Amino acid sequence: MTSPSDPQWQGQPAPGYGPPPGQGDPQQGGYPPPGYPQQGYPQQGYPQQGYPQQGYQQQPYQQQGYPQQPYGQQPGYPPQQPYGQPPYGQPGYGAAPQPVPPGAPGPIPEWWERLVGRIIDGVLYGVVYWILSFILAAIFVSSVSVDIATGAVRGGTGFVIAAVLTYVIAGLAYAAYDYLMHSRNGQTLGKMVMKTRLVAPDGSKPDSATLIKRALIYPGIYGVVGLLAFVDVVGLGLISLLVLVFSLADGISVLTDQPLRRALHDKWAATIVIKSQ
Repeated sequence: MTSPSDPQWQGQPAPGYGPPPGQGDPQQGGYPPPGYPQQGYPQQGYPQQGYPQQGYQQQPYQQQGYPQQPYGQQPGYPPQQPYGQPPYGQPGYGAAPQPVPPGAPGPIPEWWERLVGRIIDGVLYGVVYWILSFILAAIFVSSVSVDIATGAVRGGTGFVIAAVLTYVIAGLAYAAYDYLMHSRNGQTLGKMVMKTRLVAPDGSKPDSATLIKRALIYPGIYGVVGLLAFVDVVGLGLISLLVLVFSLADGISVLTDQPLRRALHDKWAATIVIKSQ
């Protein structure tokens, strides 16, 4: 039985105490165990930091044939769109885009959408008109008589004054409402409900002069026509007839003007009504 102190083990590791066979032999591709000298053993793989690098030059990533691309974007693909709601004026996800006729800055609403919007604003005007008529009649009219044969209402000079002032004040108040609401965001209450908007031909917001001109033409016509009652000869029926004729012509223009569907006051003021969404 041998022991580590026998002469045959002098200079060699004792059995069970050295590295496994082949691990420390350079001829067999082994590596020295930790703590053994590193001289004479070939370095395999990539050179380590601090050691001489022979035949190997480290180059930047973008110089090795790989073009540097921005993070999150691959070559050949369109740029990614940010998440969230689509921009203003663009159809939402899954919605078909609305057609825009030539010469229009946006989709044009249907004639009935404009009619419903005008009816909503007209209801407000009607409420103001009747409130003013009762107040002014109470102030200027002392007595009222009705001709049974003709159905004509007579109330003297006070009755005419009350009727004229009602037309003038209510009409100018309607024009002021039209101007102030359109100067904010291009929408009256009726346009807000129907999701339409008043714009200039280039799609921008109309200036104040344009909005004043448009409001005086319509609905300011109610106040302007009311002034004719001061020189009225045939009675207040002439005022009602003029307002009715102009209102019909204004509405028919929306049906006949294609493809922009402009009313008469839009043509004369150079404005267009489009969909707001």
